[in-house]
Amino acid sequence: MAEAVRLRSMTEDEYDAYRADAERDYAQQIADSGQLDLDAATRRFALEFAQLLPDGLASPGMHLWTALAGEPGDAVGLGWVELRERAAGTSAWVYDIRVDAGRRGQGLGRGLMEALQDASRELGATTVSLNVFGHNTAAIRLYETLGYSVTAQQMKREL
Repeated sequence: MAEAVRLRSMTEDEYDAYRADAERDYAQQIADSGQLDLDAATRRFALEFAQLLPDGLASPGMHLWTALAGEPGDAVGLGWVELRERAAGTSAWVYDIRVDAGRRGQGLGRGLMEALQDASRELGATTVSLNVFGHNTAAIRLYETLGYSVTAQQMKREL
């Protein structure tokens, strides 16, 4: 059973720490996927992050939360969602979900995804979408058990 996770708006200090961690982690994920080398992936991250969050936490449509669990509400991770207006209605795009390394394997990832889905619904979203790297099999299994299905897939072959 997933541990209950609550969300609160991320603070500026948490955002600054997240940005530094995200740059390193995302660039490594891109490099591990074989898309780019680490230096190019780091440059790509910096450009994309600046475009997505030009005003940091105040960037329009973006919602960054700190995930809390237990009492009195220890920070255990974070979630980042963008609301997107589409012809078919409002959709939420999950840019990032993180559970602190020392708290993984306790059902917090599931609890965090459920909290993000609930928050997205409360903000008017009727669907939630995300991207996951193919080598992240634990995340893929989690998303599948939460009812997510593949809508597109990139593949590559070495020559």
